Amino acid sequence: MRRALALAALALAALGARARAAEPEIAVRVRLDRDAVYVHEQVLLSVEIVHPADARASWEAPPFDGFWAERLGTRALPDEPSGLHRTEFRRALFPTRSGELEIAPSKLEVSGEGGTTRDIPVPGTTVRVRPLPADVPADALVGRIDLQVSSADERVRLGKALSLAIELSGEANVWDAPAPDLEALFGPDVEVFPEPARTSIAENAGRALARRSFRYSIVPSHAGVVRLAALSVPYFDPATGKVSSAKSDALAFEVFDGPAKEESRAHAGRASGAAQSAGSSGLPWLAAVLALAAAAAVAARFRGPALARLAPGKGSASAAFDAARAARGSAEFAALLSRAVRAGVGARHRFDAQPLSREEIAARGAEREAVELLEALDRMRFARRGADEDELLERARAYLGL
Repeated sequence: MRRALALAALALAALGARARAAEPEIAVRVRLDRDAVYVHEQVLLSVEIVHPADARASWEAPPFDGFWAERLGTRALPDEPSGLHRTEFRRALFPTRSGELEIAPSKLEVSGEGGTTRDIPVPGTTVRVRPLPADVPADALVGRIDLQVSSADERVRLGKALSLAIELSGEANVWDAPAPDLEALFGPDVEVFPEPARTSIAENAGRALARRSFRYSIVPSHAGVVRLAALSVPYFDPATGKVSSAKSDALAFEVFDGPAKEESRAHAGRASGAAQSAGSSGLPWLAAVLALAAAAAVAARFRGPALARLAPGKGSASAAFDAARAARGSAEFAALLSRAVRAGVGARHRFDAQPLSREEIAARGAEREAVELLEALDRMRFARRGADEDELLERARAYLGL
């Protein structure tokens, strides 16, 4: 009996050894593209697995405590000389605090022929994060960025809304960028209606490229020329260790008072920024003179008591309603009417409803008619569903008591 048990044990051990020998060899390599970075500076984490052609792997990433993490695409690398395949999983990490930050161990789940799976451990690593220099604000953008300001129109009829877009892009933490204060730049003669900021992540040359877009509808109160001074957004450049700035050009828009047939649309749009300035043709000295003149005009507007008269708020419900009514048939209609309803909610309930979602507004006790109206306007804006604009205007008028 004992001899039989011993033989059985030996047989099981032999089978286990053969099974382990039959398992394909799998190697894991963990790399960072740099050993030390500043707070908020992008660092790339690569988890590479070397595996047979019939194996498939998925990575269960760690929680990345102390980092803002953005997923980059998984990619196939050139095969090993032995013929084994190489697959790379990547994350763009942006540390949120200084010190020795640990990236915790994780695991890969590998599926082989026949549906068998096994877990492969992935070792952790650390990255040294330097604090920003003492003269750099703690909430600074870190990494080179580009700034673009664009509009769809060069001319706009009095009473209609003009669309304006401002975009920051680069390998930086642009999601931390505050919205430019266009109300202060334009002054009291222009109503400004911002949309919620949008952030997106793409990939460029193997690194994360972040974009943050701010979109506005502006409604001038009188005919003439409306000027927007050049914008400047500071950032900390890790390559130089200094603060630099991304800048745009000054823009000017003609506001005319006349029939709709006089309005001309620039279908290609207008853009201003460092990239456009570098490649533009014409007279550079003339562009510089115009930019300086625009900046001087805006500066003069803000001197003395005029600054104290700037409206601090988001625009009245009545003004936003009038702007929406004037924008019937345009892409700005739903955003402007949504802003009017939010202004009415804020006036009734004494809180700023503009930056809040529809659900957050409902949770704060807003009336059902306001929430349902905002839902209809959201469907019109984001789902691109048709709607009866006159009906929406009447519902908004009734709620606002106009």
